[in-house]
Amino acid sequence: MRRSLSALVAAGIAALSLITGAAAASAAPQTVPSVQKSFTFVIDQLATRGPNGAADQYIQIKNLSQVPQDLSGFKIAVAPSPSQIFEVASIPQGTILQPGRVYVIANPQGYSGPVVDQFFTSTVPLTDRVGVALLSPSNVTIDSVATIASSPFVMGAPASPLTNDQPLALVRFTNTNNNAVDFHIAPRTPGLPSPVSLFASTGI
Repeated sequence: MRRSLSALVAAGIAALSLITGAAAASAAPQTVPSVQKSFTFVIDQLATRGPNGAADQYIQIKNLSQVPQDLSGFKIAVAPSPSQIFEVASIPQGTILQPGRVYVIANPQGYSGPVVDQFFTSTVPLTDRVGVALLSPSNVTIDSVATIASSPFVMGAPASPLTNDQPLALVRFTNTNNNAVDFHIAPRTPGLPSPVSLFASTGI
Protein backbone atom coordinates (compact mmCIF):
# COMPACT_ATOMS: atom_id res chain seq x y z
CA MET A 1 0.00 0.00 0.00
CA ARG A 2 2.81 2.37 0.86
CA ARG A 3 4.53 1.54 -2.40
CA SER A 4 1.32 2.20 -4.34
CA LEU A 5 0.82 5.55 -2.61
CA SER A 6 4.42 6.56 -3.28
CA ALA A 7 4.06 5.57 -6.89
CA LEU A 8 0.92 7.67 -7.25
CA VAL A 9 2.60 10.72 -5.71
CA ALA A 10 5.63 10.32 -7.95
CA ALA A 11 3.42 9.99 -11.02
CA GLY A 12 1.50 13.10 -10.03
CA ILE A 13 4.69 15.13 -9.61
CA ALA A 14 5.96 13.94 -12.98
CA ALA A 15 2.68 14.87 -14.68
CA LEU A 16 2.72 18.31 -13.05
CA SER A 17 6.29 18.85 -14.25
CA LEU A 18 5.28 18.00 -17.80
CA ILE A 19 2.33 20.40 -17.68
CA THR A 20 4.30 23.32 -16.27
CA GLY A 21 7.15 22.66 -18.69
CA ALA A 22 4.77 22.72 -21.65
CA ALA A 23 3.21 25.95 -20.41
CA ALA A 24 6.62 27.59 -20.07
CA ALA A 25 7.59 26.51 -23.58
CA SER A 26 4.38 27.85 -25.14
CA ALA A 27 4.83 31.16 -23.36
CA ALA A 28 8.36 31.68 -24.68
CA PRO A 29 8.57 34.56 -27.17
CA GLN A 30 9.06 33.67 -30.80
CA THR A 31 12.44 34.60 -32.24
CA VAL A 32 13.74 35.02 -35.77
CA PRO A 33 16.43 32.46 -36.64
CA SER A 34 19.86 33.89 -37.40
CA VAL A 35 20.37 34.14 -41.15
CA GLN A 36 23.27 32.94 -43.24
CA LYS A 37 25.10 35.29 -45.58
CA SER A 38 23.11 35.77 -48.78
CA PHE A 39 24.70 35.36 -52.20
CA THR A 40 21.61 36.44 -54.12
CA PHE A 41 19.56 39.33 -52.69
CA VAL A 42 20.87 41.71 -50.04
CA ILE A 43 19.62 44.89 -48.41
CA ASP A 44 21.76 47.45 -50.21
CA GLN A 45 20.70 50.76 -48.65
CA LEU A 46 18.42 51.84 -45.81
CA ALA A 47 17.28 55.39 -45.12
CA THR A 48 15.08 56.04 -42.08
CA ARG A 49 15.00 59.79 -42.75
CA GLY A 50 16.31 62.30 -45.28
CA PRO A 51 16.26 65.88 -46.61
CA ASN A 52 12.46 65.82 -46.70
CA GLY A 53 12.19 64.85 -43.02
CA ALA A 54 11.45 61.75 -40.98
CA ALA A 55 9.26 60.20 -43.70
CA ASP A 56 11.90 60.51 -46.44
CA GLN A 57 12.59 56.78 -46.28
CA TYR A 58 13.52 53.95 -48.59
CA ILE A 59 14.89 50.41 -48.61
CA GLN A 60 16.99 49.27 -51.55
CA ILE A 61 17.47 45.61 -52.52
CA LYS A 62 20.35 44.46 -54.72
CA ASN A 63 20.87 41.31 -56.78
CA LEU A 64 24.36 40.34 -55.72
CA SER A 65 24.58 37.35 -58.06
CA GLN A 66 25.70 37.11 -61.68
CA VAL A 67 22.38 35.85 -63.02
CA PRO A 68 18.83 37.28 -63.08
CA GLN A 69 16.89 36.52 -59.91
CA ASP A 70 13.13 36.30 -59.36
CA LEU A 71 12.09 38.74 -56.61
CA SER A 72 8.38 37.91 -56.93
CA GLY A 73 6.57 37.44 -53.63
CA PHE A 74 9.48 38.54 -51.46
CA LYS A 75 8.55 40.75 -48.52
CA ILE A 76 9.99 43.56 -46.46
CA ALA A 77 9.48 43.17 -42.70
CA VAL A 78 10.15 45.88 -40.13
CA ALA A 79 10.75 45.37 -36.39
CA PRO A 80 10.25 48.71 -34.59
CA SER A 81 10.76 46.91 -31.27
CA PRO A 82 12.14 43.52 -30.17
CA SER A 83 8.64 42.05 -29.84
CA GLN A 84 6.98 43.52 -32.94
CA ILE A 85 7.40 42.52 -36.59
CA PHE A 86 5.30 44.02 -39.39
CA GLU A 87 5.22 43.45 -43.14
CA VAL A 88 5.47 46.77 -45.00
CA ALA A 89 5.75 45.60 -48.61
CA SER A 90 5.21 42.55 -50.79
CA ILE A 91 6.96 42.55 -54.15
CA PRO A 92 4.61 41.83 -57.08
CA GLN A 93 4.73 38.76 -59.29
CA GLY A 94 6.89 38.97 -62.39
CA THR A 95 9.61 41.07 -60.74
CA ILE A 96 12.96 39.92 -62.12
CA LEU A 97 16.09 41.69 -60.92
CA GLN A 98 19.07 41.64 -63.25
CA PRO A 99 22.63 41.01 -61.97
CA GLY A 100 23.97 43.96 -60.00
CA ARG A 101 20.70 45.89 -60.28
CA VAL A 102 18.63 47.32 -57.43
CA TYR A 103 14.97 47.59 -56.44
CA VAL A 104 13.81 50.63 -54.45
CA ILE A 105 10.85 50.51 -52.02
CA ALA A 106 9.95 53.88 -50.49
CA ASN A 107 7.61 55.70 -48.13
CA PRO A 108 4.87 57.40 -50.21
CA GLN A 109 4.39 60.05 -47.51
CA GLY A 110 7.78 61.73 -47.82
CA TYR A 111 10.24 60.07 -50.19
CA SER A 112 12.25 62.64 -52.15
CA GLY A 113 14.42 60.35 -54.28
CA PRO A 114 14.47 60.28 -58.08
CA VAL A 115 13.83 56.54 -58.45
CA VAL A 116 11.22 54.24 -56.92
CA ASP A 117 9.98 50.80 -57.94
CA GLN A 118 7.35 50.34 -55.24
CA PHE A 119 5.90 52.14 -52.21
CA PHE A 120 5.34 50.84 -48.70
CA THR A 121 1.86 49.38 -48.24
CA SER A 122 1.85 49.91 -44.48
CA THR A 123 2.13 52.96 -42.23
CA VAL A 124 4.30 51.19 -39.65
CA PRO A 125 6.96 53.73 -38.65
CA LEU A 126 10.49 53.12 -39.90
CA THR A 127 12.24 54.60 -36.90
CA ASP A 128 15.96 55.35 -36.68
CA ARG A 129 16.49 52.45 -34.27
CA VAL A 130 14.88 49.59 -36.15
CA GLY A 131 15.37 46.19 -37.73
CA VAL A 132 14.58 45.47 -41.37
CA ALA A 133 14.52 42.09 -43.13
CA LEU A 134 14.04 40.75 -46.62
CA LEU A 135 11.86 37.62 -46.43
CA SER A 136 11.35 34.97 -49.08
CA PRO A 137 7.80 34.06 -50.21
CA SER A 138 7.90 31.26 -47.59
CA ASN A 139 8.97 33.76 -44.87
CA VAL A 140 12.60 32.68 -44.67
CA THR A 141 14.88 35.58 -43.70
CA ILE A 142 17.21 36.14 -46.66
CA ASP A 143 19.01 39.23 -45.37
CA SER A 144 18.55 41.74 -42.58
CA VAL A 145 19.98 44.83 -40.92
CA ALA A 146 19.32 46.49 -37.59
CA THR A 147 20.45 49.63 -35.80
CA ILE A 148 19.68 48.29 -32.33
CA ALA A 149 21.26 45.27 -30.64
CA SER A 150 17.97 43.89 -29.28
CA SER A 151 16.33 43.67 -32.72
CA PRO A 152 15.30 40.21 -33.92
CA PHE A 153 16.84 41.15 -37.28
CA VAL A 154 20.33 42.14 -36.13
CA MET A 155 23.24 40.30 -37.74
CA GLY A 156 26.38 40.47 -35.64
CA ALA A 157 26.59 43.96 -34.12
CA PRO A 158 24.06 46.67 -35.06
CA ALA A 159 24.80 49.37 -37.61
CA SER A 160 24.92 53.02 -36.56
CA PRO A 161 21.53 54.77 -36.86
CA LEU A 162 20.90 57.94 -38.84
CA THR A 163 20.47 60.97 -36.59
CA ASN A 164 19.66 63.96 -38.81
CA ASP A 165 17.76 64.92 -41.97
CA GLN A 166 20.75 64.95 -44.29
CA PRO A 167 20.87 63.21 -47.71
CA LEU A 168 22.41 60.12 -46.12
CA ALA A 169 21.64 56.42 -45.80
CA LEU A 170 23.03 53.24 -44.34
CA VAL A 171 24.96 51.98 -47.37
CA ARG A 172 26.32 48.44 -47.66
CA PHE A 173 30.02 48.22 -48.51
CA THR A 174 30.72 44.60 -47.58
CA ASN A 175 28.89 41.31 -47.01
CA THR A 176 30.40 39.81 -43.85
CA ASN A 177 27.18 38.97 -41.97
CA ASN A 178 27.91 41.77 -39.47
CA ASN A 179 25.74 44.89 -39.73
CA ALA A 180 28.26 47.15 -37.99
CA VAL A 181 30.96 46.14 -40.47
CA ASP A 182 28.85 45.98 -43.62
CA PHE A 183 26.84 49.21 -43.34
CA HIS A 184 28.19 52.74 -43.09
CA ILE A 185 26.49 56.13 -43.11
CA ALA A 186 27.18 57.58 -46.57
CA PRO A 187 25.49 59.73 -49.24
CA ARG A 188 22.20 58.17 -50.30
CA THR A 189 21.96 57.05 -53.90
CA PRO A 190 18.55 55.41 -54.46
CA GLY A 191 18.54 53.62 -57.79
CA LEU A 192 22.32 53.25 -57.87
CA PRO A 193 23.95 50.08 -56.49
CA SER A 194 26.32 50.24 -53.54
CA PRO A 195 29.94 49.01 -53.85
CA VAL A 196 29.26 45.59 -52.32
CA SER A 197 30.24 42.67 -54.58
CA LEU A 198 29.71 38.92 -54.60
CA PHE A 199 33.33 37.82 -54.57
CA ALA A 200 35.12 40.35 -52.36
CA SER A 201 34.06 40.68 -48.72
CA THR A 202 35.69 44.11 -48.69
CA GLY A 203 33.66 45.38 -51.64
CA ILE A 204 35.07 46.74 -54.92
